[in-house]
Amino acid sequence: MEFFSAYILSIVGIVLLGVIVDLVLVDGQVKKYVKSIFVLFVIFTLVAPLPNLINNIKKGEINLPSSEIEINESYLDIILKQKNTAIILSIEKAFEDDDIKGVTVSVDAEYKDNIYTINQIVIDLEKVNYSVSNAKVIEIVQSVVKIDKETIKIYD
Repeated sequence: MEFFSAYILSIVGIVLLGVIVDLVLVDGQVKKYVKSIFVLFVIFTLVAPLPNLINNIKKGEINLPSSEIEINESYLDIILKQKNTAIILSIEKAFEDDDIKGVTVSVDAEYKDNIYTINQIVIDLEKVNYSVSNAKVIEIVQSVVKIDKETIKIYD
């Protein structure tokens, strides 16, 4: 870190020196030559520390900032809710397509180790006016979501 602060200070110093030289010199032929020489000096100041910096990075003496990815948990919660809603709507639509109306669906899922896992799908048939077999319910749910039938809980 000291290297970078010294490097920045030398650049700022050169720029300030350039401003002072520009103010002090009178317009004319000499000013053009002094400016040309000064530009070369600025370029040398910018480029000179780079080989040393590259060697230090190769040796491992200077560590560059890490590029680790941090997970935004609140964003994952939003995505989890959206996925759950999409699954619920898809299952409810599959029931409606099969002329089974009044089904209430809820999904219990989680993100664990960046993997979306459905723990349980609850199907509530209380508002359905006629009897529907559990096998039919499981078949409809599995046609939408590929999960084990043990994960599906049915309430009549």
